[in-house]
Amino acid sequence: MGQRVAVVKKGKKTVLETVREAIGFLGGIQAFVKPGQKVMLKPNCTGPLSSEDGAVTSNEVLESLIILARDAGAAQVDIVEGSGAFHLGTMRIFRALGVDALARRQNARLYDANEAGFTVVRNKDFIMMDEIEISKMVWQYDVIINIPVMKTHPLTEITVAYKNMNGLLSPRDKRRFHDYNMRKAIVDLTTALPPYLTVVDGLTAMEGLGPLEGTPVDMGLVMAGASPAAVDATAARIMGFLPEKLEYLREAEKAGHGSIREEDIEILGEAIRDVAYTFKTAEPGKQQYEGISVFELEMPERCYGCRAVMAIALTRIREAGHLPGFRGMQILMNGDDPEKLPPLGEGGHLFCIGNCTRNYYEKHKGRENVHFIMGCAPSGLTTEEAFRECYGISRPDRHVRGHVD
Repeated sequence: MGQRVAVVKKGKKTVLETVREAIGFLGGIQAFVKPGQKVMLKPNCTGPLSSEDGAVTSNEVLESLIILARDAGAAQVDIVEGSGAFHLGTMRIFRALGVDALARRQNARLYDANEAGFTVVRNKDFIMMDEIEISKMVWQYDVIINIPVMKTHPLTEITVAYKNMNGLLSPRDKRRFHDYNMRKAIVDLTTALPPYLTVVDGLTAMEGLGPLEGTPVDMGLVMAGASPAAVDATAARIMGFLPEKLEYLREAEKAGHGSIREEDIEILGEAIRDVAYTFKTAEPGKQQYEGISVFELEMPERCYGCRAVMAIALTRIREAGHLPGFRGMQILMNGDDPEKLPPLGEGGHLFCIGNCTRNYYEKHKGRENVHFIMGCAPSGLTTEEAFRECYGISRPDRHVRGHVD
């Protein structure tokens, strides 16, 4: 069962029929949920956005899984998420998305994983982290169903099953994962978690600068599988990526999560070639921001994480109308060659973004207004907050896209 992945096109079917068909290829919901069991549904509710934009799990898919779990005799079905939009809070996001109304209609309970306490997990098989703080709620359920959206991402190239489980991390570790290699850290997270079923909401996906600022793609798909490695490898192929070139999937295979090779995965339902679409990557163009100087050195390996989070942070600042207040700021990314960097302008701040710039920062941290933002890559929220703190310009309340992802 573990290396089977169902791919179903919605077409004229209802969402409930589509989800039921996808899980049916795996033996039906009864193969996963037994009478009397407690079920956790883990959607992607990363912010008060819209499933029509491909940013968050659709309520239709979420509700379908509540219905199916109840049909299988589940005694309890809860929706559990810990959004990285800390300044908003998960419950406020649930209300904005209509998830609270859905829960009332279906008599399901809502929980904020950021507020429910945490268990520290250590495992000799971790490849990056020493320990991971995970919501205590994880171990209160018999079944976990992960319900990600199919999206691109600047740090992991795609975000599907693995990356979506970050919502179960403590707020500390949501940030700490960015301090390390995110691509390896998310593999450790799945190593730490109990096995879970993944049902991918690919009805409206997202390409470009995901996971929030990208462009919606009408895929009309639902996927399902018990192996997150096989699910993500299949999603990658559908999206036009080679799984073997995605670091986190290579690490997942080495960690024993399952094969990512096409010949080892049985595809049920639609053939990949019949539903494939080449997604635009999350690599942002080298945009210009008036009054700000950006210095980006060439990396030996393709990496655009820091450029992406810089673009996210500065775009949010520009959308808020605050960019003129940052005039004179300088940014260094992807290297530490001092010959490439001109003298710091008077009154400006120099930000060294990402772990690749640490050597330069260590040499020049004695200079006034030189700052280091740690991470591989840091989150968009961390980067924006660092910029704003130095310039004393706060985020307006209406500005809701800041989050850790």
